Amino acid sequence: MAIKDDKFKPTGGLKDFLNVGKKDSRVLKSVERYVLAKPADTSRRSDVLHPSAIIKEDWCHRGAYFQLIGFPPPPFKMTLSKSRIFQVGHDIHRGWQDIFGEMGNLYGKWQCESCGQTTMGQAYPACPNCSHACTIYKEVPLVYEPLRIHGHADGILVGFGEPLLLEIKSVGAGTFRFEAPGMTVEHNGNLDKMWDALDAPFMSHILQAGLYMKLAELSNLEHQPQESLFLYENKANQTTKEFVVKKSDFGLTHILEAAAFVVKSAEDKVAPMCNIAPNEGCNQCKGYKNV
Repeated sequence: MAIKDDKFKPTGGLKDFLNVGKKDSRVLKSVERYVLAKPADTSRRSDVLHPSAIIKEDWCHRGAYFQLIGFPPPPFKMTLSKSRIFQVGHDIHRGWQDIFGEMGNLYGKWQCESCGQTTMGQAYPACPNCSHACTIYKEVPLVYEPLRIHGHADGILVGFGEPLLLEIKSVGAGTFRFEAPGMTVEHNGNLDKMWDALDAPFMSHILQAGLYMKLAELSNLEHQPQESLFLYENKANQTTKEFVVKKSDFGLTHILEAAAFVVKSAEDKVAPMCNIAPNEGCNQCKGYKNV
């Protein structure tokens, strides 16, 4: 008779992979296993500060410090559901960028499909290296090295009056739960009602766009938008809303000061305390406990 040994119980990714096989499915369990078995995407740099991270209230200074000095970020648990959420968001972004590119109103970085040369401009410019006409949009890189901030704005729109920073957001019930829990409670989680009541961008989106416009200013970008266009698309039915918000430094000072603090800590090799859970550490820095 076989004796069970707890030491050999699968955990983590292996446990998830094996559990998929217990599901009653003809096709989806094979798809999910394929997704779980894919190597983790390591294309996103972890040794810089990303605007989408540092504008969040739960951004951990200690976790960011260890990543700046070269340690990998905490492992991300991918699932089929998360994979599809990311892909839908990516497709919505790409669809709108294609439209604005074809209209000739999209400024940013373009990469030649033929030779790989990149150039900053608008529309679909001919490659200056090989004159190939078909290029890939690589968004708007925004970098401020003194604070090691590296980001990519969705785009800059020209030809609609003064330049606009473009922020494309796909919105679903989960967006409201995370960004506006009060609205979720008020409307009992009904996406249609929450969407109808939405009359302004979410605050985290405003902060992120504000930081992008500040980075455009600090990096002396050719186009320095003084307004942001938020283009929201409802995931459920593809209806859209747009909001325009003027540039303001409101709310950015403490973000930039926190970034400066983390960068200085990395330069001095002095790890800061966790600012989210000082005693036990948060999920962003617990993995570095024994470093």
